[in-house]
Amino acid sequence: MTRSHSAIVLVFLARALSAQTVDVTFDAARHEASITIGPLHVPAATPYNHHFSQRPVEFAWPASGWVQGFRVELVDSAGRALPREMLHHAGVANLDRRQLAYPTAERLFAAGRETAPVILPGSFGIPLVGKQRLLLYYALANETSREVHGATLRITMPWMDADADGVRTLMPIYFDAHPTLGAPSTFDVAAGRTVTSAEFVLPASGHLRYLGGHLHDFGVELRLEDAASNEVLARLEADRDDHGRVLGVARTRFLLKWNGLRLHADRRYRVVAVYDNPTCAPVAGAMGVLVAVFAPDDMTRWPAVDTTDASYLKDLAWLNEANGGDAGEAHHHGTEAPAVADSPSPAAGSCLLRLAAAAGTADRP
Repeated sequence: MTRSHSAIVLVFLARALSAQTVDVTFDAARHEASITIGPLHVPAATPYNHHFSQRPVEFAWPASGWVQGFRVELVDSAGRALPREMLHHAGVANLDRRQLAYPTAERLFAAGRETAPVILPGSFGIPLVGKQRLLLYYALANETSREVHGATLRITMPWMDADADGVRTLMPIYFDAHPTLGAPSTFDVAAGRTVTSAEFVLPASGHLRYLGGHLHDFGVELRLEDAASNEVLARLEADRDDHGRVLGVARTRFLLKWNGLRLHADRRYRVVAVYDNPTCAPVAGAMGVLVAVFAPDDMTRWPAVDTTDASYLKDLAWLNEANGGDAGEAHHHGTEAPAVADSPSPAAGSCLLRLAAAAGTADRP
């Protein structure tokens, strides 16, 4: 691996059983920190829905400071970018800090194939403390007939040292339309238009400064709503092709609201995922997740992590299990009330009639 001459810190952090290594570098000239893992081998004919992954790697973050965004790249052995479709997901969990909405390990960030680079404004940063335990997880796909050897997953983050002046704290949070614990946060969508939702309560007040989302194919939109008034606070629409494949999800910085979108402690909110399935059969594996950066009013109100909590331990076990092989999704997990799926739209009825007609035709002599 080529090292920049301006990289002032290079720390070997972990070695997986597969001989993968995780390195962290700090580039003083670029004000960037980088996490890399490799070499990676991706088998041929590995479809998106049966992606390939290896057990996550835990490592200690070597320095205190502020993360100001991230971009995720997958490159081949020569450093050339591999197709974005090969990245199913990648993420970093902070085992020593809790989620705001859920009593599980913080997801510092998570990215899918549709996730664009995220850059925070110059005065904002997400704090990381030296020696905090982080967990890197990922999954890859390769629908071609050629296997890939020697690839590297690279996560680059704008970085400010702990002694930087005037930095304002932002924290990563997420809200799941189908929160589960110790299992995939995925759900089936029936034929036609369906709505899946779940509610949550925040223990601390603050402002959303950025909101993005994650949907799978046939996803239409994500909404954040006030559960008491049913007011739609934010709506993110999916960019889809003619076949319903999700190419991306809109995001917002709430530029028309002073300091962002205000959320109140002890108030109930709702996250909603809308899908439109044009097929005549249920489709498995849908997701609906809002990801955000949150400016807390008072960090002392942020709930402390309890690493002995049963929910925390179950979530951590799932993170390791789900990312240890061909095991499905592992982006996000929570412990809120079960999601509610509305009845399918009338379009589903027409599909059922077509299927029944086809079956009746097949029965004729």
